[in-house]
Amino acid sequence: MRQKPALPPIDADLAGAPRPRLDLRALKPREPLADAEVEANSRALGARWGASTSLEPPPAPAVPFASLRLEVPAYLDQALTLKAAEQRVTKAFLVMSALAQAGYPVEPADLVPDRRKTRGRGP
Repeated sequence: MRQKPALPPIDADLAGAPRPRLDLRALKPREPLADAEVEANSRALGARWGASTSLEPPPAPAVPFASLRLEVPAYLDQALTLKAAEQRVTKAFLVMSALAQAGYPVEPADLVPDRRKTRGRGP
């Protein structure tokens, strides 16, 4: 049976001169890169390593919505509830559609049948 070589003492690496410390203050930040440069570099790295480099554009900033509370007769609320359920939309969508038809400016992107479905829920 062969004998294993003896292990060096635990303090062998500690002997000698300590390594010089890295001067972090001497490091200068690099100039900011243009988005096109970063995207081109990402695509080059992806092509070299066979990775997917499809980047989705950032979502458009959401328009802030204000809360509108109003009292309507019970029969009107019931009619809105039934129509919203039939069309699988919200009552807010029905009201905004009616306001758009009445001539009020409503952006098409804001006319979403059900905003609750887009609030951070996964696919």
